[in-house]
Amino acid sequence: MYNDNSNLAYDLSLFDTDEELERRRARREKEKQEKAKIKITEKKSVGRNGSVIAVFAAVAFVVLVAFAWLYSKVQISDLTAEISDQKTELEQMERENVRLHSLLDSKFTLDNVEQIASQELGLQKTQSSQITYITLNTEEMTEVAETNTNIFVSIKNWFNSILEFLGFKS
Repeated sequence: MYNDNSNLAYDLSLFDTDEELERRRARREKEKQEKAKIKITEKKSVGRNGSVIAVFAAVAFVVLVAFAWLYSKVQISDLTAEISDQKTELEQMERENVRLHSLLDSKFTLDNVEQIASQELGLQKTQSSQITYITLNTEEMTEVAETNTNIFVSIKNWFNSILEFLGFKS
């Protein structure tokens, strides 16, 4: 018995002639080739535009990095030269400082002070006849203050000494 409830469709291409099949195959093949050409040309054009931009960006980045590197080397070179100049100047200043200290020390020698005192100020060395010795009484002397014999002062002193003993007064 024939089952009509199937969902299978009839393949009508089985009834086609060989010529018609060839035409369909040729047409499908031609469409596939055209689609492939379109995809290839689209990919090339998009790829080329993208690759040109990417190459330009990469070259710009490399140039920028090279410029930054060269600039940093120039800055380092300038700072190194400045440091060298400052060290040279510091060494010269230290030598000048040593020279001035030695000059200052030479100005204050005892012979130099005597020469300036005698020639410029007109001073002379003392002679033994100009020296006078003074003798002082070196004994220690103590004065005792007068004591008040008033009874009220004595009571007050006694009371203060008691408070001081107890620690209320310092």
